Amino acid sequence: MSAGTSLPLLFSVLFIATALVAGNNLAACVGTAVGARIASRRFAVAIGAGGFALGLVTLGQVMIHSAIALLPISPSAALASEVLLATVIVFIVGNLLRVPLSVTSSLTGLLVGVSLARALPIDYGFVVYVVAAWTIAPGLSIMTAFYSMRAVSRTAPKDVWKKVKTYKCVIVAASFLTAYAAGANSLALIVAISGFHVTQVAIAVVAMVFGSVFLSSRQIKRVGSEMYLLGYSSALVTTLASTALILFASANGIPLSSTQTLSSAVFGAGLSYKDRFIAMRPFLMVVAGWVIAPLLSLCIGFFLVIH
Repeated sequence: MSAGTSLPLLFSVLFIATALVAGNNLAACVGTAVGARIASRRFAVAIGAGGFALGLVTLGQVMIHSAIALLPISPSAALASEVLLATVIVFIVGNLLRVPLSVTSSLTGLLVGVSLARALPIDYGFVVYVVAAWTIAPGLSIMTAFYSMRAVSRTAPKDVWKKVKTYKCVIVAASFLTAYAAGANSLALIVAISGFHVTQVAIAVVAMVFGSVFLSSRQIKRVGSEMYLLGYSSALVTTLASTALILFASANGIPLSSTQTLSSAVFGAGLSYKDRFIAMRPFLMVVAGWVIAPLLSLCIGFFLVIH
């Protein structure tokens, strides 16, 4: 594949992968606000897309170090295109099978698979660190949301209207902050693989807007309403719990799916209600995706190189 052909292909695949991640992750950032009827979908899209772009531009460079730790070479445009295209295919297959697969964990698995096939000196300490974060984060999200909901229910202010106004403001701010963290984490990792240059960043920003507008409605519905109907307090708790974990991961260069932390927080908040029905199937489907995505992608990445 010539250099003249590689770059247009890379830019095209970068756009598709970024749009898919933005559309999928938007639900984890603003789905609770929409589910609690605090924000309209149009306003939520504006919050999410703006947060994605700002996070990518201001803090996204941190993920360059993560990309190097997982794939310790500077990939050619052709190899970067193949990795991103394989990520897109895994994501699409997961959706066709109705198993939600995290693009973040898929891309991480692909990079490790490519490095193993090429016998590259992978930073295994970092890989263990990432896997440990993926294992611990859901449990932390569940426990944080569970106990926070219990605390909120005991200390809720008597002035109902004041409480509602406060919740609305904080949830909107937290939704933007979560999108900011996702832009600096999941989306930044994609750009880092393609080359963190002005052209790639500009393409990614356009793709974020496209994905947020056209590819997010089903995910928002699932996060915001399918598990259980969110109230203001549960929307606040789940958003803040997810935001805290993603910000920590972003600051430490750990690729972490915001859908993972948010879905776990929603589940934990639901458990705090003794008399509320929780739909287990959507959560279990998400959990299945957490396990399948990195393992399947690792195998694809390995055979991608040795074919």
